[in-house]
Amino acid sequence: MPSAPSGADKIVQGPKALFWYLTLFFTLGITAFNVGGLWFQFINKWVSQEVVYGMVQRSFSQTALKFALASLLVATPLFFIFSTLIRKALKQNTLDPKNKIRVWVTYIILFLTIAIAVGDLITTVFRVLDGDFTLRFILKSLSILIIVCWIFAYYWQEMRSENSLAGSNLPRLMGGVTAGVVIISFIGTFFVIESPALARAKAYDRTRISHLQEIRASTEDYYRIYGKLPENLEVISSKYGYLQIKDPKTEKPYEYSVTGSDTYQLCAEFETSNKDENKDRFDAYYSEFLYDLGRNCFDQKIAEYLKENPAKPLPVR
Repeated sequence: MPSAPSGADKIVQGPKALFWYLTLFFTLGITAFNVGGLWFQFINKWVSQEVVYGMVQRSFSQTALKFALASLLVATPLFFIFSTLIRKALKQNTLDPKNKIRVWVTYIILFLTIAIAVGDLITTVFRVLDGDFTLRFILKSLSILIIVCWIFAYYWQEMRSENSLAGSNLPRLMGGVTAGVVIISFIGTFFVIESPALARAKAYDRTRISHLQEIRASTEDYYRIYGKLPENLEVISSKYGYLQIKDPKTEKPYEYSVTGSDTYQLCAEFETSNKDENKDRFDAYYSEFLYDLGRNCFDQKIAEYLKENPAKPLPVR
C-alpha cells in the first residue's frame, strides 16, 4: 500500500521557493519605488522649485502620481500576501531559513538597498555642487534614505537570526508600520490627484491645442507657397490631408477668420484652463496657447521671414 504523505512533502523548496521569493522581491521593489514616487510628487506639489540640469524648474506630474498609485494598488497586496506566506512557512518549519534561494534573494535585496543609498548620497553631493540647496531636494534624498534603510534594517536582522525571526514580533511590527505608511501615502494622493473625468477633459483640450498648432503650421506653409492666407480651413485641409480641422469631441469645425493681409484668428471651445498648469515643465509645449474654460480665440501673425522669401507655387502639369 502507498504510504501516507509525510511532513517532508509540505516542505517549500526548489521551484516553489524560487517563485515565492522572486515574487516577494519583485513586488517589494515596486512597492518601495512607488511609495517613494508618491512622496516625490507630494514634495513637487508643495515645496519650492529645484535645480535640474542647471535649470530651476517645477516637476510635479499628475501622470507620475497616477502611475505610482496604480502600481501600489496592484503590487502592494501581492507583496503582503507573499510576505505572509513566507513568514508562515518559516514559523511552521516548512521553509528552511538556510534555503539557498532565500539566502541569495535576501542578499540581493541587501545589495540593492546599499547601491541605492550610495547612489542617493552621490546625487545629493552632486546637486549641492550644482547649486541646488532647496528644501525639495533635501526631502527627496531623505525619502530615499528612509525607505532603503528601513528595508535594509529588516532583512539584515532577518539574516542575522538563526530562525529568520520566526519567533519574533519584529516582522509583524515592521509589517504593520509599512502597511500604515503605504495606506497614509495612498490616502494622501486624493488631496492632489485629479479625477478621471478631469483628466479626460484635459486630454481633449491638449488634443485641441495640438490641432490648432498643426493648423497654424499648415497656414504658414500655405502662405510660404502662395504668398497669401487661405480663405478658410477647407482650403488648407484639401491640400494637407492629415490636417484635423474639427473638434475631437463635438466634431464641430474650429473657427478660422482672416483679420489682415498677414494676420488671422483661431478659436476653439475648451473644457478646462491651462493657465496654472503652464508653470509646470510637463505642459510647456502647450504654453503658447493659454486658455480658460469656454470659447477662446488666438490671434496669429505670419512670421516676417515667410513674407520676405515666399516660395513660388509649382507649375501645374
